[in-house]
Parts: sequence; C-alpha cells; structure tokens
Amino acid sequence: MELRHIETFLKIAELRSFTRAADELCITQPTVSKQIVDLERFFDVRLIDRTKRTVTLTKAGEILLQYAMDIVNLKKDTIEAIASFRGLKKGKMTLGASTIPGIYIMPRLLCTFKEHYAGINFELVISDTKDILDKMEIGLLDIGMVGARSETSKVDFKKLIDDTIIFIAPPDHPGTITLAELMDRPVIARERGSGTRNTLETALAKLKDFRKGGLNVVAELSDNEAIKQAVMNGMGMAYISRIAVAGEVAAGKLREVSVRGLPEIKRSFFTITRRGKTILPQVKVLMEIIDKWRRNEKA
Repeated sequence: MELRHIETFLKIAELRSFTRAADELCITQPTVSKQIVDLERFFDVRLIDRTKRTVTLTKAGEILLQYAMDIVNLKKDTIEAIASFRGLKKGKMTLGASTIPGIYIMPRLLCTFKEHYAGINFELVISDTKDILDKMEIGLLDIGMVGARSETSKVDFKKLIDDTIIFIAPPDHPGTITLAELMDRPVIARERGSGTRNTLETALAKLKDFRKGGLNVVAELSDNEAIKQAVMNGMGMAYISRIAVAGEVAAGKLREVSVRGLPEIKRSFFTITRRGKTILPQVKVLMEIIDKWRRNEKA
C-alpha cells in the first residue's frame, strides 16, 4: 500500500467519481482504477461499488475512509512540523471560522501573523458553526473560531470574546418595540446551523410571552452583508451580531432596535482545536497572537 493510493481513494470518496478524481489529481482514469484495484488487493476486500452511474463506498470502504483521513492529515502535519523546525520560514495552516469571526475578527489577526511570518500561507474556510465543528472533528482544520459550544468530545474550546445579538431595522424605524410587535414584523433570519440563529432561538424559547409560531420569517440568508442590504432596502428587520453591524449603526445606515420584554442576548465566541492532534508551531504562534488580541479587547 502506498500513500498515493490512499489519497486517490479519498478523492474518489469526496467526488463520487473516478473521472473527476482523475482530473483533480492530474492522472489518467486507468491509473485511478488501477490504484483502487491495488488497494483492494492489499486489504483483500472490496472498498468501492461502482456502476455506470454511481460510485459508493462499501462498509469496508467507510471504515477505511476514517483512517485514510487521519493518514493524510498526519502527512500534512509532518511536513508542516519539519518546515516549522527550519524556522517558520515555510509552511501552511488550514483555518476555519463561523461567519462573524471569519469576516470581522480572523482577517486582522492573520494580517498581524503575516507581518512576522510571510512564508507561512494559510487557507481560511468560512462557514456556519456546525460545519466548522464537523470539519474540526475529522481533522481538516488546524484551528478555528465558532459562535457556540457543542457537546463533542473531539474538540477543545477556549473562550475568545463575548458578543451581543441585536435586532436591526432601517434608520426611520422606531428604536423600541414590544415583543408582540416584533412577532408581527417581517424578519430576515440566518440559515439553520448558524450560531447566531441557534442562540437567538434558544433565548426566545425561554420567554413565556413568545408565541409557539415564532418569528414572522420572510427570508433566510447565510451572509451578513446580504442581510444588512436587505434590511436597508426595506425587506424587514433582522437579528445580527453587534460586531457585524457596528459600522452601519454608527453611520446611521441602520438602527439598533430594543425589544421590550426581551433580555439582552449574549453569546461567546471560542477558539477551537482538535483534541489529541499535535499543534503545529505556526498554529501556536497564531494562538499567541489571538490571546494578545483578546486581552487587549477586554482591557
């Protein structure tokens, strides 16, 4: 068994296609097929069921998939660790963040990192909290930032900063409304899996006066900039992180709306790492930069 066979297997499992896997790996389809045949001979079991239309993993293939990801991640970590040993002159990090920290916090920290370690490149994946946690659990990320904790035993959480979820409306909207009025207003919501949405729904569910039907949601958007533009153009109110909308509120483009009967909705952001995974030297340096920024934000 060779490492390239494992990498080919992973690419097929990801794309569910021998042809597309061959294209991405820049090898021929017969080479892909031969590598899988060699892998199946090595394990003496069928790993992939293939027909003219579908490619699916067998039960044995599903088992191999978990170990294959660990093998490829270990190769990446080894390369990065040796590169770091040479003085953090070369290397790469894969980072993940939910929307708010990914857009409004992580970029400034990465700029600081790059000023000192120009040779270390990085990939930043921005998605919802659930997806980032899923990616961290299977070892695809070196470090991440999310807007909610989970019960997973595979991820370590460290509190970063607190945030407040607020309601926003166009500038001519009243600055204060009642809970009953809120329930009648058209509201733009975040997508399912969003930490912002989960925190708000948990808070609303605790209110006795909040009706079972919930908010009058007229649209679900996964991008905060799109949400802000939708509110500015009169589609409705929206709930959003105060961090994400501070500039527009200060400029008078949007108004923060207080809701009587609704307590302040706080949540925390966390840095996350994979429990048991070796932390690369460049990741440790980034963690130090994050900690310094956190202390300054609290001061």
